[in-house]
Amino acid sequence: MENIQLENGRIIESHDDRNVDTAQVLLARQEKGQGYMMSESDIRFDGIQNYDKHPEIADNYFDSITLSATKGKIVKVILPYETGSRTLTEVARFDLGLINPYEGKRLVDYGVDLDIEDRWERQEGSGVYTFQREELELDKEFTEEEAQKDKLILTKLGHPDYVEKPFLRVKGEKNKSIEEIQKLIHNTFELGKSEYGYNTMMGQYMSGVINEGVLDTWYVYGLDGGAVSDARTDLDSGYGRFAFDSVGDAKTNVESVVQKKEKLYSVDNIKNVLREKGLMGIEKILVSGLKK
Repeated sequence: MENIQLENGRIIESHDDRNVDTAQVLLARQEKGQGYMMSESDIRFDGIQNYDKHPEIADNYFDSITLSATKGKIVKVILPYETGSRTLTEVARFDLGLINPYEGKRLVDYGVDLDIEDRWERQEGSGVYTFQREELELDKEFTEEEAQKDKLILTKLGHPDYVEKPFLRVKGEKNKSIEEIQKLIHNTFELGKSEYGYNTMMGQYMSGVINEGVLDTWYVYGLDGGAVSDARTDLDSGYGRFAFDSVGDAKTNVESVVQKKEKLYSVDNIKNVLREKGLMGIEKILVSGLKK
């Protein structure tokens, strides 16, 4: 899938590969300030708000960094960011660090094993919301009325009935948060009906109950797939697709870093440094070695 250039200068990048391979690359870019990995809320709101000019966001599937941690009948939703921030929460940063090629060789039920190294005990903190499986409506699709009341959907979108103040959809605004979420769900159903004839959508799907602790990502289907959420993602599958919101032109950002390194280690720059240090006697030896 090609990257999507929005009118405000943002670029939604699509990274199609195994999630265990791409997660660390994108985390490194995020930590360099080149953009951020997108949550389920980011993907859903961008998809609907930009549908007129860029329907490909809502019409395609993406893996998000809204995370799922399950163990037996316990279900934890892990929100990656406070509202208005692109600094990962402590739990999200720890968990995303576990999605890597090494862990990809020893997945449990397609996700990361949380039963080792006290990982399950670290699934507590800011942005972590815990449910019992029996209180959730899973593995079915909803009418709009049902979706407007669903605990999982509302938690992941930042509804004030389910999340703390720092994670509200609209920072510090309970009523506006409710309005925006209601509008998003309504518009999702409107588009699903007009484009694909759907009356039920936005189902929430999870793997069956197992005793092991498992970490996975929430994966968002396109409108043609009913805009459902799925936490059964195979992190080792070649069909992974993380979304990355880059700052300006990501290609230019990367080239800028490379150009700085090339300038720093150029022969001319090294010669100038040697002259400044009074090391003229060894300049020719070092430079000739660099040219070989």
